[in-house]
Amino acid sequence: MYCPICFNDTLSLKKSGVVHLIINGKQMDTGRFLFNLEQERPDIIIRDFSAKIEDFFKWYSSFQNQLPITEIYISSSDYSCQKGCKIPMSNKFSIVDTLIPRTQVNSILDKMAEKYELEIELRDAV
Repeated sequence: MYCPICFNDTLSLKKSGVVHLIINGKQMDTGRFLFNLEQERPDIIIRDFSAKIEDFFKWYSSFQNQLPITEIYISSSDYSCQKGCKIPMSNKFSIVDTLIPRTQVNSILDKMAEKYELEIELRDAV
């Protein structure tokens, strides 16, 4: 990925960090999960992601006036530049295809949308 400071293709995900989930501009207090690439297998990270999506969809399905889900941000600020640039903590970058494959993200979203009877009409593909 490209570093927003030096503009080189030197940005990479750290070995551990936090993933934030923001859906339709809403974030639950528990809408984040930890990852550790050195201690967790990829299937465990995907399981944790799936659990957080399910928590959110269950919560969102209880709303009276639900709008279709149009925006899903799955991001982390735990990236580093190989050139040593200081990346502000306020910068968040997508973890899709970096930590969790896009096909699995879409599969989990579809499964949970069906389970909780929610509509997904994404403006941009995840």
